Amino acid sequence: MFWKFTLFETKLLLKNRKSWFVAVFLLVIFALFFMYYSQDEPVSLKDKKRAETNTSYAVFEYLDLQRHDLPEVAEVYNYHTQIQSLLGMQLWYIGNGDDSDQYIENGLEINKLRLTVHELGNDGIPEHLIVTKEDILKEDALLHYIKDNNLPIESDSFATNHYITNALAMISGLLFLVIVLISGNEMLIYEQRHQSVMKGFPLSFMSKIYSKIMIYFTHVYSFLLLGFLVGSIYVANKFQASEFSFPVLVYKNENFIALSTGQYLFYIFLGFGLVILLLLSLSILLNMLFKNAFANILIGLGFFILPDIATAAGIHAPFLHPIKYIDMYKVLSGDLATTLGNGSIDYWNAMATLGIITLVLIGIIYAVNKFAYQRVPKNVPLEKAF
Repeated sequence: MFWKFTLFETKLLLKNRKSWFVAVFLLVIFALFFMYYSQDEPVSLKDKKRAETNTSYAVFEYLDLQRHDLPEVAEVYNYHTQIQSLLGMQLWYIGNGDDSDQYIENGLEINKLRLTVHELGNDGIPEHLIVTKEDILKEDALLHYIKDNNLPIESDSFATNHYITNALAMISGLLFLVIVLISGNEMLIYEQRHQSVMKGFPLSFMSKIYSKIMIYFTHVYSFLLLGFLVGSIYVANKFQASEFSFPVLVYKNENFIALSTGQYLFYIFLGFGLVILLLLSLSILLNMLFKNAFANILIGLGFFILPDIATAAGIHAPFLHPIKYIDMYKVLSGDLATTLGNGSIDYWNAMATLGIITLVLIGIIYAVNKFAYQRVPKNVPLEKAF
């Protein structure tokens, strides 16, 4: 009976115009984004290094003006002299020198020197010219990965990362929340409106819930993957960005590690899958409590902005932080940990928390149904609450 009910629900889903709207949106969103974003080509490594060298020259001038009067600045100046020299050599190695290995070694040495300067307090360096510790650790993780895997310092995969990570940043978080809430905002509403039709399935309430979650999850997740595949094919053909070995930086245990683009995609889409399960479970619970499709979207959006409201009001509310974990891109990049000032927020921490919340929501759904069923008057024992 479970599979008969699942087949019936699938037919209802396929006849729903809203479901097709969500499907088409997911199919075209990545391709449309890549078409629009194609005007913004990634900055080459040489241009980035040239800009970094120019910034370093500015720091050098500030330090030179103060080093004769302040001994602590003189020490920073000595370290920065080495940094400046190594940056100049890096420009040579990625240009006429054509020596990737030496470029990497110089980069790793620069990172060590910059961390030492941080330990000295960056004395004499204007705040807007300080290279943050986070940026140093990111660069260090990137260079170590390239060195360990014997990769070229600038490959076709660099372009792949640029377009794909920006596209995932676009859809992750608020937009993805709205898509899933729209998809699942009537999961129980139809059954409540057409109880005479649904009574033909002698199936427990929780079995129906599992069936609905499975159907809607498959619908959203399948078209999300297909849409990403369509967009990736477009990028590969237009920009020759089809290579997935170059690393993407990921935040983990208050540090940064580098993963290949393929590994990164596996992690982020696994995260998207869990987020879909959580939001569909939330949609069912809101259907049960409010019996209104629009309430799902409004309340869901309200939940998502609660941490922002608390922060704006100056309220320290770390118990609200897990709400933001549904933004998988920011979790992986470390942006969420930085924004919320909570260094413990990394991928596996977020996944474990979201998994627990999903189980709690399913438990609440079961409890609410049980409680509502027990409140049904004794003279109509066959009438269920949901």
